[in-house]
Amino acid sequence: MRIQFSYPDGRRRASTVGLASIEQSEIALDLPASIAEEAATHLLQFIADYLLASGRTISAGETMRYGWSTLRFDQSPSDPTLVISELADPFSTNIDHYVPGAARAITIIADQDAVVQRNAVVMAGHHPHRSETAVVCARVVPGVPVRVLVFDRFVTQELDDSGWFIGCGDATHNHNDASELFRVHLVRIAELDPRIVYYLALPEGTRVVFERRRVIVFAPGAQAGRVDEGTV
Repeated sequence: MRIQFSYPDGRRRASTVGLASIEQSEIALDLPASIAEEAATHLLQFIADYLLASGRTISAGETMRYGWSTLRFDQSPSDPTLVISELADPFSTNIDHYVPGAARAITIIADQDAVVQRNAVVMAGHHPHRSETAVVCARVVPGVPVRVLVFDRFVTQELDDSGWFIGCGDATHNHNDASELFRVHLVRIAELDPRIVYYLALPEGTRVVFERRRVIVFAPGAQAGRVDEGTV
């Protein structure tokens, strides 16, 4: 399988070539100028690797997780090619609505990777999907201001568990009391602070402290944190 780039009707498009050999419709992604060919190639290769590893095929109307967001595969009656669309607002908890392309999904992954790299975290990150869950302190409630949020990522084997624990930052609050904890989807956590999503790909063993004016990242095994000087 290879990737080719073309310009049908003035649009820039990346397409797979060779999926027919596994009885799979070819897949195409329309690209705005802001998205590099390398990112498009990575996405299409990700899909091809999934098809080859699973032995499955993708049909029109089906969806696939890609990092934080979700992709959908659309098809017109006159063209067998599956064309990728994505969630219009991957930060919203409202009814899903899709738009052509995958620029938002690709950009979120790139921004998450930038956070990992600029904070000297050498371990590979894990990009959680918005539907994955986290364990959250009962005092951490969307719409209720919290001075400090403390995020710790633990190793987990549970399906759809991101491994993240979110505490209120109050050292006197007992976070070992199960009655003071609950589980919530990550997309709801993103409502607390729009910066949060970009730190959620940091690997297991990471601690992130969100204050009102700064974010402090503790790399796995580090005793001291560093203020993240970047912007997201």
